[in-house]
Amino acid sequence: MARNPRAVDPARVVMAGPLDWGNLLFFLELSRSGSLARAAKRLGVDRNTVGRRVAALEDELGLPLFERGPQGWACTAAGEELAALASRVEEDVLAIARHADARDRTPAGTVRLTTSVPVASHLLAPAVPSLRARHPRLLLDVSADFRNYDLTRREADLALRLGRPSDAGLVARKLASVAYGFYASPAFAAERRGRMDLARDPVLAYEGATSPQERWMDDLAPARLVAFRCNTSLALATAARTGLGAAVLPCFLADGDPALVRLDGPEPPSYDLWLLVHGDLRRVPRVRAVIEWVDAVVDEARDLLAGTR
Repeated sequence: MARNPRAVDPARVVMAGPLDWGNLLFFLELSRSGSLARAAKRLGVDRNTVGRRVAALEDELGLPLFERGPQGWACTAAGEELAALASRVEEDVLAIARHADARDRTPAGTVRLTTSVPVASHLLAPAVPSLRARHPRLLLDVSADFRNYDLTRREADLALRLGRPSDAGLVARKLASVAYGFYASPAFAAERRGRMDLARDPVLAYEGATSPQERWMDDLAPARLVAFRCNTSLALATAARTGLGAAVLPCFLADGDPALVRLDGPEPPSYDLWLLVHGDLRRVPRVRAVIEWVDAVVDEARDLLAGTR
């Protein structure tokens, strides 16, 4: 079979001189996302930096790696081959980093944890002083985001997720069940004698139909009156306090709020809270210290998470 004339020739790469391997990181992210904006966001830089580093790599190799079209940035044949090679390099670099971390015996440094906004703000943040008191040289860096960070690529060291994870190659452990309920302002609750009628009363809903809570409400009351939509439970809680309607909220977020009342009526489905970590990192002292702290925080809040306190 004839070789693709646009494919990456390893001999040519060597002859081209020293290769800036740092440019590969930008190339890989653009090849995966197909968008300068998305690649820049994931890398924490601006769009121009991504474009400049990719152009520098193309100059180093003397090969076009991308074609820009209406659907975004698509790899050329040479780009596809280089992406496969660079992915293997990335896996080896990450394995080396995990091996180095495993040899560290001091619970110090930064641990990156990703989770949802309610878990970060109402469960973890209030308990951070106890972690700092026990491990003053340890910095917890929390990313509260909707997307699932890739732990195998070290975008985060740990993840706390609501809902059973499907990630391959990670150690996952269920921590607790998280209950949900309908919440509204005291005035809203008084007008309805403390009971939610899903077919009649205005609802503050989650944006889109991917939420299990939204799918559950679709089954029970497809013609329900929706007064407001948003993709964050914190915003829905704020809207509920105004008396606009009732929102399905996690009990650990709403039960302690004097401006919210839990309503009787249909009971929303619960989520399970899961802890995820890469197998090579779970015994690293600083990561282990955060895991033990998370376990203690969840144990302390178990009744609150279950909606029984």
